[in-house]
Amino acid sequence: MQIKEQRFKALFLSESGRMYKAAYILLGDEDEAKDVVQDIFAKLWTGTIPLKEESQRTYLLTCVRNRCLNIIAHRQTQQEAIRLLTPEAIAEENHDDEIVEMVNRYVDEKLSPQTSRIIKMHFDEDQSYKDISNSLGISLSAVNKHIVQGLRKLRSTFKDKEA
Repeated sequence: MQIKEQRFKALFLSESGRMYKAAYILLGDEDEAKDVVQDIFAKLWTGTIPLKEESQRTYLLTCVRNRCLNIIAHRQTQQEAIRLLTPEAIAEENHDDEIVEMVNRYVDEKLSPQTSRIIKMHFDEDQSYKDISNSLGISLSAVNKHIVQGLRKLRSTFKDKEA
């Protein structure tokens, strides 16, 4: 076994349990918590995440916290988008297909072309942030920014129409 593998295995054995507990506390879901830990260790293995020997525990827990916060924010964005953009949900809630048409027209006409395209790719075509990022050649944070801004504009525009 190579030295890198031995160090990696030792790090996994010593820190993965603590990382899992932190992720589970934040997310409340066993599978998602396991995924967070696995993602972080996969990035460590490939060298995507640099790790300094003297601050590994703190850094790994910070990675867990940040990844969990991103997941929570993504959940909230998805729930809000589903509430605002799913034609079935809007029609059911409002009993009015006109609202669906207004939302779609707003996305097409009032949002920037890039934001409109990203909103449609994510919600109409069910593409992940990563797929959109790869397809358009932009960063994940740019995809997130467009979706958050688009939803914020939709929310403020249609706030009065929900009642």
